[in-house]
Amino acid sequence: MSDLADLSIDELLTLFRTREATPLEALNACLGRVDRLDDRVNAVITLLVERATAQAEESTKRWQSGEARPLEGIPYGLKDIIETAGIRTTGGSPMYENYIPEESATLVDRLEAAGAVLVGKLQTFEFASGSNATTSNPWDLSRWPAGSSSGPAAAVAAHEMPLSIGTDTGGSIAIPAAFCGIVGLKATYGRISRAGVFPLSWTLDHAGPMTRSALDAAHALGVMAGYDPRDPTCGNVPVPDYAASLRTDLGGVRIGVPTEWFFDVCAPEVEAATRAAIELLAEQGATINEFQLPSTRTVQLHAIELTIVYAEVASLHEATLERLDEYGPEFQRLLTRAQFTSAVDYLKALRARHLVQLDFEQVFEQNDVVVVPGGMCVAPSHDHLVAKVGDEERPLIDVISRPTAVMDIVGLPAITIPAGFDDGLPIGVQIAARPYDELSCLSVAHAYQRLTDFHTALPPIVKDDLDAGPSDLSVELPVSIEKPVVTATRDRIW
Repeated sequence: MSDLADLSIDELLTLFRTREATPLEALNACLGRVDRLDDRVNAVITLLVERATAQAEESTKRWQSGEARPLEGIPYGLKDIIETAGIRTTGGSPMYENYIPEESATLVDRLEAAGAVLVGKLQTFEFASGSNATTSNPWDLSRWPAGSSSGPAAAVAAHEMPLSIGTDTGGSIAIPAAFCGIVGLKATYGRISRAGVFPLSWTLDHAGPMTRSALDAAHALGVMAGYDPRDPTCGNVPVPDYAASLRTDLGGVRIGVPTEWFFDVCAPEVEAATRAAIELLAEQGATINEFQLPSTRTVQLHAIELTIVYAEVASLHEATLERLDEYGPEFQRLLTRAQFTSAVDYLKALRARHLVQLDFEQVFEQNDVVVVPGGMCVAPSHDHLVAKVGDEERPLIDVISRPTAVMDIVGLPAITIPAGFDDGLPIGVQIAARPYDELSCLSVAHAYQRLTDFHTALPPIVKDDLDAGPSDLSVELPVSIEKPVVTATRDRIW
């Protein structure tokens, strides 16, 4: 049994269109789920009850009058580094706990113009790089959901809303998606405007939707993508109708599989799930080609990412460095370490980045997509943040970003989808394509999800809630709920 809180974007739009449900009913189902589960999951930092209700009422009227927009009435949440006019945007930092922007980010304006209903702002690591130990993984509340898009991933996994928006600099959409068993799409660098999004690294920052299916990600991307003069890095490239253009026939699709780097440090269960996904795609007519990445033998991809991030973080936060004690402990460590990154190191990292880009240019001359692990292990415990790779424990950040940071370094679009479980914890697989070819990522992911049901599995906390009864709102919530910013971590991350 399921209810409106458990339905996908595509399913909700169908019910709204046929008048079998209304946006207000869907919102109340989501608010009910938040009310009952979020004290344990803690995905939401600011809940916008009154505002969301007014939006849902307007959306209900629009469906009734035949004036529905592309995402009319779809509840969604925003990672709290994305600015919202008149609504506090904390950046996950005590320094901005009471900051209320005057303008919204461009991607927010586009979602709102498409009729989406903003349920709330969602937990994030401090400035997308510090820590947040308070959000839990819905599959096991003792486990880490990863970050920095921790709130967006957990909110969608807990079925508190069908859509959230995250950002990704080294894996902050992909890794939480893999750990929480949802879909995370990191669009091409420049495909989605970052105007109004707190920056971490202007060279590597991306944005994208987090959903429970590739089809839902296509619906959201179609609204969010497109040129924006407010963002000088935004590409002026036509935006297709992704949802209407998805293909399910994999005949003739060329899939590249790397022979190095991506599987060198990988939990056996994750590698097995990834290779099983590749085999299933091959059975549907895809051609599998192995490829090499020569640059990985001469440069260290994780070092490139961290060097660029450190240098740009130091620049971005230079004006507030004298207020170091106002940051959380993890971001203090990162920002302090960043001061010792030299201009020479930064320039070397940018040059090395180009070598990796050239490798992938050659890869995509022979392949349409690349399939790799989405995370090298499953979610670790909050109290023991290490990567379990076979019988060995390794430093967490060094391991989990191996398959994801490279996609940010090169700027490729990449979608992470559920592809199995290890002892009840989700495993993710990542599908990447050439720049601005999100449609290929989405199509292969959609075809895979038509053949599997990993993305429809329910976390225990959601199953228990369903067993207890319908998730409609049964109590009257305050007009809005604002939680304090918490940056202390139960275990060192950086």
